[in-house]
Amino acid sequence: MQTKNIILAFILLISSHLFAQDFSASLQLDTFQIEIGDQVYLKLNLVQAENLKVQFPQFKNKIIEGIDIVSKSGIDTVSKENGKIFLRQNILITAFDDSLYTIPPFAFVSGADTVYTKSMSFDVQKAQFDSTFLSQLDTTQMLPIFDIEKPIDTPWTFKEFWQYYGLYIVLLLIAITLFFVGRYFYKRYKDNKPLFKAEQPKEPAHIIALRKLDKLKNKKLWQSGYPKEYYSELTYVLREYLENRYNINALEKTSHELIEMLRHTKLMDKELVEEFRQIFNLGDLAKFAKFNPLPDENDLSMKNAYSIIENTKIILEEKEETEMQNDAKDKTINSQKEGNDA
Repeated sequence: MQTKNIILAFILLISSHLFAQDFSASLQLDTFQIEIGDQVYLKLNLVQAENLKVQFPQFKNKIIEGIDIVSKSGIDTVSKENGKIFLRQNILITAFDDSLYTIPPFAFVSGADTVYTKSMSFDVQKAQFDSTFLSQLDTTQMLPIFDIEKPIDTPWTFKEFWQYYGLYIVLLLIAITLFFVGRYFYKRYKDNKPLFKAEQPKEPAHIIALRKLDKLKNKKLWQSGYPKEYYSELTYVLREYLENRYNINALEKTSHELIEMLRHTKLMDKELVEEFRQIFNLGDLAKFAKFNPLPDENDLSMKNAYSIIENTKIILEEKEETEMQNDAKDKTINSQKEGNDA
């Protein structure tokens, strides 16, 4: 019985050794010593049977702590011979601390079998310069070393300020405007006043014109030897009166155009149109021909101007009288109703 167990163990040992020989792995470095920051290829080599699947070691960013991976190639087939395949993966590594590193064994796995590479030393040294290189340096041209300067404090430009705070400023102005508008409306509502102030009624056209005629009359321009200035102001008052009274562009028309328009539109009686013609004909002669009208003609022009305004004005007194009569009628009707109710 003991002999059978020894023979069985010997057979298992031989079979496992033969199976393990189906693949082998090794680790290779281009050089075992570099200076800080240099790069070197770490090569993972694998020899296996063609029908075998072997998993390479997996790395992320580092081989070990201190040795960084710069790049990794794929797993390439280098050669095939006698049913064997030679595979390789190149890993570009570097280090930034001077130290003697030990690269541990890496595992290659195929099913239940695992093969390990040998460990390896990797030396990283500080950069060193030989005497020949140092002698070539011109130390007189080397710049002095200074402390790190603080950031320069530059003032903000308006563009930069607006980019950061422009939106907030606009929103603040809108909020302030809404506040005062709301306050204004609330105060008028609380005081039982209309939200919007009623527009003040404009003075009637004839009131404005008569006031200006009185002012012109008191200036006594033609009596002082200024007939041109006198007729300039007189015709302007009448043009302005026509614009305000009939809503026509009297200031932009020539004297002839204005007279013809009044004659054809029948805005005035024929007598008033003739009075208008007398004023503007003398005015054109005085302004453009340096004509000096007689005193009686100047007085007649002023009288005709008053006549035109008085005979074409809106008679407000009649409207006011009508409104008073209507109010009186309403009061009488209301008093009669109150007497009947009593």
